[in-house]
Amino acid sequence: MQLEKRLILARRLRISVLVVIAIGLAMDYFPELIGGMIGNYVIFSIIGICFVAAVIAEILLPRKKGQKANVPLFEHDLFFIFYVIAVIGLYTFLGGQSQIGLSLAHPVLWIFVVYAFIKWNLERKQEKKAEQ
Repeated sequence: MQLEKRLILARRLRISVLVVIAIGLAMDYFPELIGGMIGNYVIFSIIGICFVAAVIAEILLPRKKGQKANVPLFEHDLFFIFYVIAVIGLYTFLGGQSQIGLSLAHPVLWIFVVYAFIKWNLERKQEKKAEQ
């Protein structure tokens, strides 16, 4: 597949993941919006599938000699994690409560934040080393 097509496909997949995560979390935090028709297992599955799709988008990004092609920060894992945190924070602020246990205090969420920061920092250092 051509590099440009792979990049476009990865971008579309990432955008759709962000939209589906926002909708899935809305169904989790405000189950009364859908009349409680969807159970916790379905919502958890939707969010899990979104994370798998995000990984697939990461794999689709073009690479040069083992390194990802330069992508803007809004397409980076760091943005993805902070997007999820922002959505969770917004829904909590609006009075919602997660049915599956996601919250700003959940330790797994912060493990992902630390992972994303480390990965971003390593990629930045590799880019600087490659430029020299």
